[in-house]
Amino acid sequence: MLKDLTPLIPILSLAVAALAVFFGPLISMIVANRKSRHDLRVANKQIIAPIRQTWINELRVLLADITGKCAHYWAAGYEDRSDSEYLHITEAISRLNLYLNPNEEDHLQLLEHVKEMEAAISSGGSPETDARFWVAHRSTISQSQLILKREWERVKNEI
Repeated sequence: MLKDLTPLIPILSLAVAALAVFFGPLISMIVANRKSRHDLRVANKQIIAPIRQTWINELRVLLADITGKCAHYWAAGYEDRSDSEYLHITEAISRLNLYLNPNEEDHLQLLEHVKEMEAAISSGGSPETDARFWVAHRSTISQSQLILKREWERVKNEI
């Protein structure tokens, strides 16, 4: 029985060598491709996370500026208000429009609250307008906190 297999040994050796020649590089290529994709994801996270964190910090400062200036402008009374303060508020709101994503619903809600604050400032003082302003102010802060928290979680989970 062993004599019958003797002529097949070179053929089997050749078949095993051929399989190694074809499948060895294929397996190496698959492993290298996976490693390359993983390395690319890690590199992107290391690049994107700091940029995203900077955006979060700048957005936080801008929102604090808007809510603080609006509250001061509202509480100051007409005789103590200046055109330069109102100009600063409108410029900050314009910058905010550029910071937010128009495709995200919570960003659009934040803009609506900010615009409501600005509209209350523009419409003058009355008890109804006063209530309208402070509701919009609180809503702006609450919505800002939700967005900033979500974005922070996104950065934290990407690292």
